[in-house]
Amino acid sequence: MKSGTKIGLTLTAIAALAIPISVEAQTKIGELFNTRTVTISGEVTSIFDDEFILDDGTGQIIVEAESRPLRQANLASGEKVTVTGNYDDDEFEAVSITRANGENIPIYDD
Repeated sequence: MKSGTKIGLTLTAIAALAIPISVEAQTKIGELFNTRTVTISGEVTSIFDDEFILDDGTGQIIVEAESRPLRQANLASGEKVTVTGNYDDDEFEAVSITRANGENIPIYDD
């Protein structure tokens, strides 16, 4: 093997190691089961006082959040969001909501 080829292979290997990989696991609503903290994404279809319905195409779920942060955030039907929270027995309690533009809406439990 020529020394030029060896250097080329080494640089390729180094370049491959330098690529940052960031993967956030998403859970589909239709596949939720009792667990601690998970992240789900979808479209807001309805908003109530301290809850909203989130639809990801596999199912819908009522997401519980505190009413004050929801009012201040002015969340709207049709908006795409990512919600991190806790799921237990058909209830999803939000810890944070992230809008499609990256804005984070922290939810503080009273």
